[in-house]
Amino acid sequence: MEKRTQNYNLEEIIERMEKKKLTFDYPIQRESGQWDKSQKSLLIDSILNGFFLPEIYIIREGTEDFAPMSVLDGKQRLTTLYEFAKDGFALANDLDDVTIVDVSFDEDKNPVKEERTYSIAKKKFSELDQEIQKVFNKYKLEVKLLAGFSDEQIEDQFYRLNNGSIFTKSQKANVKLGTEIAGKIKAIEECDFFENRAVFTNLQRKRGEVVSCILQSMMLLSEFKYRSFAAGEVVRFAEKLNEAPDYELIDKTKDLFDRLFCVLPPYNKELDKNCLKKIHIPILVKNLDTIDKLNVDYDLTDDEYTEFLKKWFEVWNDTSGYLDFCGQGSTGKAKVEGRIETMKKELREYAIQLAMGKGV
Repeated sequence: MEKRTQNYNLEEIIERMEKKKLTFDYPIQRESGQWDKSQKSLLIDSILNGFFLPEIYIIREGTEDFAPMSVLDGKQRLTTLYEFAKDGFALANDLDDVTIVDVSFDEDKNPVKEERTYSIAKKKFSELDQEIQKVFNKYKLEVKLLAGFSDEQIEDQFYRLNNGSIFTKSQKANVKLGTEIAGKIKAIEECDFFENRAVFTNLQRKRGEVVSCILQSMMLLSEFKYRSFAAGEVVRFAEKLNEAPDYELIDKTKDLFDRLFCVLPPYNKELDKNCLKKIHIPILVKNLDTIDKLNVDYDLTDDEYTEFLKKWFEVWNDTSGYLDFCGQGSTGKAKVEGRIETMKKELREYAIQLAMGKGV
């Protein structure tokens, strides 16, 4: 293992990011975009006023200077700096002017100070005076370079670095998965269902709620003895999955989400908004998994299941009593199982009616 400290100016770092030589590949990290405008502006203001920033931790895949580099800690800072450098946002309107002091010497070698003040509020990078742009570009970040570490050591380092950070419990669950399993869950998160149909706000996505939803679905598909759907239980499941990886369960979960995307009724903004929220998605996955068990007796096709979902979205989730198990206390085990059983009952009755129509 190798550990060393090196300083890079922002111009160099941003160039590396632009050329994809500095990446953010570790799935245990939080998504970028966690900061609001005031936090972003404070970071830029700190740089322009010469304040110290915490060091960045980077994993180097080798010891040579040209070896690929991936950020372990500092993602929010670096992505914010890159975004600002590319005119991605304007600074807050309440920032004070920045004063630059130059010191020269007169003929008698006496120091002479020259102060110049620049406005930065409400400005994008390209709108800043060139002197201020130069201050930004030449600001040096202290980087801790790590090489030759195992995944376990990297995860341990990450936990220790973020011990005081405010992670949501959903984000903690992602960390508890470990690098390998988190990467596999990330692949599910990037599937068509979550990219194109599942209804999550931008804030929910930033807070790690998609990963939490996937893990809740896996809890229902596994033998895990969950006590509720609360965030703490999701973290506990993530720890168990890290300790004893179940690759078959992961593959099955991904297949079910892919299949769910294919059997969903055509897009309907209002119905999707009501029926494809986080509270309902694990129940849909569990219900889809029920088809194989029903098919022993009723031979339900994917097209017929699509028709069932259409009727479920339009009428049955409202008339079946399903919504009685939503609302307050919806993460409790009794209400989770109530939702599962209600939808399962409707599916079975639907399958029986179809079978009778076919003369089975």
